Amino acid sequence: MSRRTFSLVSVLALSAALASPVGAKTLIYCSEGSPENFYPAVNTTGTSFDASNEVYRRLVEFERGGTKVLPSLAERWDVSDDGKTYVFHLRKGVKWHSNRAFKPTRDFNADDVMFSWEDNIADPNVPAWTKAGAFGEGTKLDKVDDYTIK
Repeated sequence: MSRRTFSLVSVLALSAALASPVGAKTLIYCSEGSPENFYPAVNTTGTSFDASNEVYRRLVEFERGGTKVLPSLAERWDVSDDGKTYVFHLRKGVKWHSNRAFKPTRDFNADDVMFSWEDNIADPNVPAWTKAGAFGEGTKLDKVDDYTIK
């Protein structure tokens, strides 16, 4: 299967997963090219970042067209006086996507942030450029409680 065909199949599968029973049955996404994947931790092209941005949410987002940081999965955050420690307070009641093949048993919580961190950033098999971009050596993440990450 070619990459383009694989991407098309991925988009079609994604559209099926995102369609709600009361909403539209088709997701139409216009792009300047085929995304290489829908996994943000390993994306290397703008096309892939643009496509995955419509599927995944981050702890915080940028204001459209600007640099102001806005809440997303984190409803608020605290920054230490030295600027080296961030505490994110996660939104409660965030639902996972659901479809015929996947029925979530719980809402999003701190365990999911920890898993994403350990699977993408802390994993020694993840390429160094992924880690070096935003995080320095010795950066760690701790779960404070079910809805707080430090």
